[in-house]
Amino acid sequence: MPAAQRPQPRLEFDDPAAFENPEVKQLSEEFLAAVEQNPLFAYRPHKQQRWFHKLKAKLKAFIGGNRSGKTSTGAVDDIIQAIDREWVPEHLLEYKIWEPPFKCRIVLPDFKQPLQAFLEVLRQWVPVAQLKGGSWETAYSKKEEIIRFENGSFFEFLTHEQDVEKFGGSARHRVHYDEELRGEKGEVIRDECSMRLIDYGGDEIFTFTPQHGLGPTYDEFEEEKGPEVADRVWATDELAVVRASSRDNPHIDQDEVAKRMAKLPEAVRRAREEGEFMHFKGLVYPMFDREIHIVEPPSPQFVKALQEQRDGIDPGMQTTAILFGAFDADNILLIYDELYLSDRWAIPENAAQKIFDKRRSWGLKLRPRYTLIDPSARNRSLTDADSVESAYYRAGVKTSPANNDVEAGVFEVMRRLEHRDAEGEPRPLLLISSACTELLREIARYRLQPKDDGSFGVVKKDDHGVDTLRYICQSRPIAPRPRRKPPRRRRRVPPGTAPPFEPRRPSDRGPLGKFS
Repeated sequence: MPAAQRPQPRLEFDDPAAFENPEVKQLSEEFLAAVEQNPLFAYRPHKQQRWFHKLKAKLKAFIGGNRSGKTSTGAVDDIIQAIDREWVPEHLLEYKIWEPPFKCRIVLPDFKQPLQAFLEVLRQWVPVAQLKGGSWETAYSKKEEIIRFENGSFFEFLTHEQDVEKFGGSARHRVHYDEELRGEKGEVIRDECSMRLIDYGGDEIFTFTPQHGLGPTYDEFEEEKGPEVADRVWATDELAVVRASSRDNPHIDQDEVAKRMAKLPEAVRRAREEGEFMHFKGLVYPMFDREIHIVEPPSPQFVKALQEQRDGIDPGMQTTAILFGAFDADNILLIYDELYLSDRWAIPENAAQKIFDKRRSWGLKLRPRYTLIDPSARNRSLTDADSVESAYYRAGVKTSPANNDVEAGVFEVMRRLEHRDAEGEPRPLLLISSACTELLREIARYRLQPKDDGSFGVVKKDDHGVDTLRYICQSRPIAPRPRRKPPRRRRRVPPGTAPPFEPRRPSDRGPLGKFS
């Protein structure tokens, strides 16, 4: 057994004078000698880090604020898997999953500061005796960007900037993404790396601070996370998500963190300090309030009693969104149900059948007064001169082209959401059933994206339902409130007296006014 594997002394004394005790001094010296040979003896993970190490899911994410210890968490977990079992300190042994040779790929944003920061963390925690040749210089190849261990394990480094072809290669036990992948290229990189894990049934770990809004990582780690098994820990057999705040790290000056974070905008602070996913481009409907605008699913009798039924369709090759709405006598729009169809069910003939089934389930007539559809559905195919609108008509769904002015439609939805009564109290003219889960998900993600010329624009992603909502709202716009002119004040003159003389104001105009 190597000297570094000796039982670790515990040096937890409140009184510094205790170190004057010869026995304590000896334990202190033994501890320092052990740490010098194996720095992992000094690694004492905080609560959120322990949860991350302990969970055994194939996909794990440590989503932390700045200085929450996320990079150290991932790097130490990689080291535990790469080194020989007898070199893992006893308090970390339960976290070991893989045996050497452990082949790990670490994906970073670039080879500049992110790589140097990660290498610095590795230097801090890796037992040098386990490296190839027993030193950092012999183990690390700058040309290949790879660190090799004496037992055959290795860490290879790749970056988001490299060509996708670089992410091929042989099998790996783990792919570690330190920071988020972005855009379509990031998704392709992820797919390519996943192929490398097939042979060993490998795992993926993510350690990052969410700084790019609501992208694919939000979909995967926030919306798909399982039940909460502990404070800010969600886990299933396949996915584990741990969220950590800067305040969880006991090794940093919390007053300094608070002072610096206080200077940031609230959305940025919550992402950087709490590790929360936040919108950075601005919501299209920031006035949307789940407490005010969401209602319990209504009964069929309630829906049938509403004044006018109006449905909306946003057809698409990938997804077709259909909303079922109705107005009451006070012009309040209730979206009471939805359909999101894909694959073969998005074909107009099949979608029409789904629409009829849905309306039957509510006890309604098969055809509402209006069914609004994206006006682009009138465009004819270049192959058979047919259109989506015609296909729906043949299937029994008579549609009317909607107004597809994005800016005007968004403003109409906003008017309904923030409408107030005569006393100034919130009285929204748009309510959505809690059963419309996909529509509510889209509203929470619908973001602004100003165009290059400064005009209005929205992010065109996950917007099928919100587009359909615009169609229905614009089909029955809110009448503008008439502006009341203030009453003309008349000067009171005491009875029996003449009004005071007021000379006319001099004017440059002639006797005929503007016609002079």
